[in-house]
Amino acid sequence: MTINMREEDAILLECLEDVYYTFEKALKKAQKVRSIHVQRFERILEELRSERRVFEDISFPARLIVEQLLESQFKVGQVALEAEYLKQSFTGVAYVKVEEFGMICVKLGEVEISWRDANYSYYLYPDKVELRATDEKSAIKLFFSISFNRQTLERFPEILSSPNVVYIHPQLEKWIRKV
Repeated sequence: MTINMREEDAILLECLEDVYYTFEKALKKAQKVRSIHVQRFERILEELRSERRVFEDISFPARLIVEQLLESQFKVGQVALEAEYLKQSFTGVAYVKVEEFGMICVKLGEVEISWRDANYSYYLYPDKVELRATDEKSAIKLFFSISFNRQTLERFPEILSSPNVVYIHPQLEKWIRKV
């Protein structure tokens, strides 16, 4: 029995909620303790909030990019960056977080970059993405050492009708359509 992405999301969100509320309750107890560990617990709680926002607060194309960045982080892939006057050669992904209001923050090596999902259009290629500000005044290019794969793309059919996706490479479109 296979389950679709929406069902997977519901299961993952339920698990996140369980962990979040249990951890939140524990953190209230820990507030009585004067220890650096309490600050670490607070950071973990914020990471759980960020994880929930991946499912709830960002568009499907932004989520695809976040998942690709996480894939690079956990499978020891690397990502390069070009943004206006900034260039970062291929390096590891230190972190990926989603903050309030769909603000996506990524740290590549020593460079941190962020963008607000609602303010960008997406151009998707097999091994890179280009994010262009809706006002066309800025752009971010992310290059991946691990290309998008068919299994991941098949989980995102909504990308084909997403208003903030401007371009999808024909190979990626085939995979999304399961052709």
